[in-house]
Amino acid sequence: MSVDQLTGVLAEFFTLLTKAGEARRFVLAAGLDLSFSQLCILFILDTGDHEPSLHELAERLGLSVAAAGRAVDGLVRAGLVARREDEHDRRVKRASLAEPGRQLLLRLSEAHQEGLRAFAVLLTERERRKLHDALAPILARPELHAKESR
Repeated sequence: MSVDQLTGVLAEFFTLLTKAGEARRFVLAAGLDLSFSQLCILFILDTGDHEPSLHELAERLGLSVAAAGRAVDGLVRAGLVARREDEHDRRVKRASLAEPGRQLLLRLSEAHQEGLRAFAVLLTERERRKLHDALAPILARPELHAKESR
């Protein structure tokens, strides 16, 4: 099978998974009164290994620093994010997830998994086993989990 053939099959498969898993997450997210940029900031803060500066967040999101700052301000007011001055340069502001932000992301993840479970229920036992056996060795490869591949 060629890379292009596999890419097509993967795209179709991920479309099915997205319809199953993301719909529930989006319904939950829609009721949060957060902008798309604010949701993205929450996900960035959850996956990062450090507290990014507002400048770093702006760069990752393709926003101005002012727009990123306003988005973070709203998240701080909502109690989802904490903001602090950098210990080496007080002009630099850093952001991190507050516990309510972590809890919100956990609820979003659970909603996503509920959708994926609904998809898995539609598969036969044989299909589930074959899919598991195909994915397990790929997911076990640590180099595929490296930060650069995200």
